[in-house]
Amino acid sequence: MRGFSDEERERIREQLIRSGRELLLTYGPQKTTVKDITNEVGIAKPTFYQFFDAKADIYLLILQRELDGFVERVRSELDGVADAQMGLERLFWCYAELADENPIIQQMVIQNNHQDFFRTVSTTTLETVQQEEMTKLAVLIEDLKRMSDGPLQDIDVATVLSLMAGTIGLLAVHKDDFKEYEAELAEYDEGMYTQLQNVLISSLARGLTIAEPDD
Repeated sequence: MRGFSDEERERIREQLIRSGRELLLTYGPQKTTVKDITNEVGIAKPTFYQFFDAKADIYLLILQRELDGFVERVRSELDGVADAQMGLERLFWCYAELADENPIIQQMVIQNNHQDFFRTVSTTTLETVQQEEMTKLAVLIEDLKRMSDGPLQDIDVATVLSLMAGTIGLLAVHKDDFKEYEAELAEYDEGMYTQLQNVLISSLARGLTIAEPDD
């Protein structure tokens, strides 16, 4: 079996990742095979294992890249922001857009297919990836905490992230349910789901950052 130069290895590796992402979105994790991925790249199936130990390793890397993109989007949105409430609103909207629009997150999280993706990935590996991403976000949230005179300054980062996932994320999980209600409520100028997002995000950001008046 011939070896590859460093340049060839990087090119093939990226092609495998791109192929895996496209097939994943088209057919889902269970119906996509290693052979499907290598066929798209033009290499033999055994060669795949010179680059990855398993198909799930590609999926894990794809997820990392999607989350890295999310963190970069948040960082860009918070650049120059000096108001904690505005900063939290921007963070929450970035998260809402990730849940609503990112096809990988839709497949893995919203449609609850993560077990199909990571069946062969150890719990420790998954926890490590999650911790790395949380650490990147933590730096940005700590900056917002320092700006706030309200409850946010005393809430730990993990709680902020859990609150975000448990409200905005949960709302995204049930997005299709609201579409059914919207069909029966034609008097709404704006979709019920979008209205709920607006109210939820603005209320959360205000409640976490506005100091209570002194007695």
